[in-house]
Amino acid sequence: MRGPRTISIDVGGTFTDVLSVDESGVIQSFKLPTVAPSEFASTLNSSLGQISKQDELLYSTTVTLNSLLTGTLPHIGLVVTAGFRDILETARLPRSGDKASSNQLPRRLVSIEWVREIQARLEATGAVRIGIDRSEIEAIAQEYQAADISVVAVSLLHSYLDPAHEQAVAEVFAEVTPGIKVVLSSTVLPELREYERTLTTALNSCLIPSLEEHLDSLVPNSNKSTSQIWLMQSNGGLSSAESLSHQPLATALSGPGAAVVGMHWLGEKSGFENFITLDVGGTSTDVALITNGDYALTTRGSVAGFPIKTPMLDVFSIGAGGGSIAHEGFDRRWHVGPESAGARPGPACYGHGGELPTLTDAQLVLGRIPDALLGGSVPLDRTRSWDVLEIFGQNRGFDVLTTARGILEIASHNMCGAIRRVSVSRGCSPTDHALLAMGGAGPLHAAELADLLGMTTVIVPPQPGLAAAWGLLAADVTRDFVLPCGVIDDALDVSKIKIGLRALRGRAQSWCEAEPFMGGDWLMNAKLDLRYVGMTQELTIECPSGSDLKKNVASTIDSFHDHFEQLSGRTWRDREAVEIVNLRLTVRGLRRKVDLPRHVPNQIKNTPPKTTREVGYLGTKVLQPTPIYDRAALDSTFQTVGPAII
Repeated sequence: MRGPRTISIDVGGTFTDVLSVDESGVIQSFKLPTVAPSEFASTLNSSLGQISKQDELLYSTTVTLNSLLTGTLPHIGLVVTAGFRDILETARLPRSGDKASSNQLPRRLVSIEWVREIQARLEATGAVRIGIDRSEIEAIAQEYQAADISVVAVSLLHSYLDPAHEQAVAEVFAEVTPGIKVVLSSTVLPELREYERTLTTALNSCLIPSLEEHLDSLVPNSNKSTSQIWLMQSNGGLSSAESLSHQPLATALSGPGAAVVGMHWLGEKSGFENFITLDVGGTSTDVALITNGDYALTTRGSVAGFPIKTPMLDVFSIGAGGGSIAHEGFDRRWHVGPESAGARPGPACYGHGGELPTLTDAQLVLGRIPDALLGGSVPLDRTRSWDVLEIFGQNRGFDVLTTARGILEIASHNMCGAIRRVSVSRGCSPTDHALLAMGGAGPLHAAELADLLGMTTVIVPPQPGLAAAWGLLAADVTRDFVLPCGVIDDALDVSKIKIGLRALRGRAQSWCEAEPFMGGDWLMNAKLDLRYVGMTQELTIECPSGSDLKKNVASTIDSFHDHFEQLSGRTWRDREAVEIVNLRLTVRGLRRKVDLPRHVPNQIKNTPPKTTREVGYLGTKVLQPTPIYDRAALDSTFQTVGPAII
């Protein structure tokens, strides 16, 4: 009888990557075409064999992100404080240059006819101004039930200070309409800023049905053990499916999060502390900055045009991947992406009916990829690529090779812009970092991007297309907790901070006891959200551990001054008081990591090139004869002079 396995599954726009690790540590890898959710379980079982209750599934999914992108969201109800009926429409004015905002307001999430107001109200201090009227809530619950609304979001004014009113609403719903799921803002995002808290709660409520349906299709009910399904979160940590049942928004960026964790782990294994990750897939390019062996987190971002507040890895993404479509814009200039051909129909060379030129078609015509992928299992039709590129370049009078090179140059410079965004704009130089390339197409671009940016070191780990799948195996179980603080450093009230951290540790401990984690130790790290008094945004700075809390907080504030100066180029250290807006606590359950298999070259090491083909590069107008090496036949002593393809 087969023993238990740990199976990591990363569902991408074009391919699904799978790693399976058995009891003895043997690792198997699979690359499967991404299929519809209804076909997913059967496709998985055909490659892995039947998934059993003993198997542990580590899963990153795009289902929540796709639901937001396509707008396929259910009708939900929203309960707010009287006077806040239009809060989602009022929103917040977008600011120029704010990456978490757009030039237009997000689309409507909750129909105004299903927003209900209640009179209960808290003061800004958390004191009760008007108490709960049970009959008012009962009537609302019955109205929602009659309308077949299955999920209701509750976001009451100042509930982050005292959740009692929201909890009372949930209790009434549980008694009167037990079939309706109730999502509380005081649970989802217990922070100030009413609009962001309401929007984040509403988004979570909208996504609950789609994630539940997807998880039901992942594993047949007869073999399901919810405690063994772990989902990757946007913050780079795993959490049980049950724990995320009311917070599916935390999985919106699970794919990029898993990839960064995987690349961070592999970069660390390679002996590097400062590097920039480059993950080029079928649809997008995701980049992140790793400094001093750690990646950056943020609590502000944008998902599908919605400004959200939730812990996430600080990853910058652009629509530039293998399936990105080349097109002429209204400005008569060529663009590559963000539209993608996806897995179906895919690039023209896939032979699935694609008729638009993509980056992959340009790569194939330039000889940068072979006529078949995945060991020959995915044949590519060079003639189809040639035909669509010929049509696309006709208006400019370009031949096919010039057209292909132009598409490659546009995509490459877009990727360079993304790398500068995560480095130069944050006070770091790319030249001080290595470039770690993964994803199905990352290594294809890495050397040329490094040359354009003046970077001297490129790292390409084995199986670079499996970055996110490796990241799932390398990730720990993680949960973030937050509590408002409101302390000014001019009158530093350490006792209030101590009480708040004690409360956070109590919540974290309760969560740890409920989470079905059978691994190693739990670690807890405190952080502070800091800003200069009068500013609207905060920086999150880690607080040192130690028995002297006042000294630890003072050190954190000093680090805040340094971070602000690095980001803005301005020094306000002695000019403005610092406010501690929120206390944060991150709890991590350390999972046992798999051992990377050591590369053992073929018996005959560093063999000559197995073939040669004509290849086009950036900055050259003609194809160059290029030797093609088999990586499996090379060891660490191998050296060559480019151009070369490995």
